[in-house]
Amino acid sequence: MKTKDMTLTALMIALLVICSQLSIPIQPVPITLQTLAVLLIGYLLSPKNAFLTGLCYLIMGIIGLPVFAGFSGGYQSFLSPSFGFVISFMFAAGLGALYLTKVKHRSYKQLLLAGLIMSVVIYSIGLPYMWLILNQVNGVTLSLTELLAAGLLPFIPGGIIKIIFGMLLAKQLSPVFVTNK
Repeated sequence: MKTKDMTLTALMIALLVICSQLSIPIQPVPITLQTLAVLLIGYLLSPKNAFLTGLCYLIMGIIGLPVFAGFSGGYQSFLSPSFGFVISFMFAAGLGALYLTKVKHRSYKQLLLAGLIMSVVIYSIGLPYMWLILNQVNGVTLSLTELLAAGLLPFIPGGIIKIIFGMLLAKQLSPVFVTNK
């Protein structure tokens, strides 16, 4: 890995850690700026580095560094309803970055599509994990409607804003950051 790639990856890990702490603590999953960081990681890094950024963040938290929302971390994080979303970050950012390597021009349309891909991946992994932990570990019975009301619907307006803001930032930062061309 080149020095520039390592530096940009480290910067993005730091951004993800900082954005994790900017949260509104609602239950069962807090509202954070983590997904904005994941979008920027996918928009600006190569697929490999985007995946590695999410993986490093996950490992840092599992070994006990307080990098997850609310300055949490440690192996007990596996039992948090929000941990599936954390797992999804590496896959979401990696797939978003991979998509962007396949397009000729990073237009707003292409960034929007990448953002939607990343969002679908995040919820496709995060929601089933949340259901599993709440239903099987915590003994809370949630229907599909209740799961969506708790883990998806409150996040849609903020998610749209994050995608738009992420696209605008990515367009400005791409000349410096983009390593997946």
